[in-house]
Amino acid sequence: MFQKPYSEYLRFQAPILIVMAIVGLLRLGLSIAGQPDSIVRFVSVSAVGFAGIVYYGVRVRPSGFGTYRHLLPLVFNQGLVANGTAILGIGLAVMGMPNIYDVTEFRGPFATPQTTPTQHALAHMFIGTTVGVLLGWLMSSIVMAIFGRPRR
Repeated sequence: MFQKPYSEYLRFQAPILIVMAIVGLLRLGLSIAGQPDSIVRFVSVSAVGFAGIVYYGVRVRPSGFGTYRHLLPLVFNQGLVANGTAILGIGLAVMGMPNIYDVTEFRGPFATPQTTPTQHALAHMFIGTTVGVLLGWLMSSIVMAIFGRPRR
């Protein structure tokens, strides 16, 4: 992908993907265990994702890893982990294990109380992995333009 093996992308971002998966599963586990949403909401996959977006923008060029186009697969992989965790949580809620991933207030900006879990999961699958990734790539590109000085 962009003249790099896919494994190089995974190797470059492995720590962030691992932390993102741990935080996502911790959030899910705490919620299923009965912790209140007011507490669980602070275990944030979005915060880890934002940190990853900034990290990629700052480190990709100086490390010699690549350029703007190489940010896209990194942000895409990150989106797969985040959205996959959310879809897992929504699926578990449908199977009778209510959790924070399918609480109405966390269903996104366009959701209504009538939004079904299936619609919510499909939004993660299609909108989260396209629009979300493109917005993340844009943010990471802006960070790279400002802070990602080339290697000397």
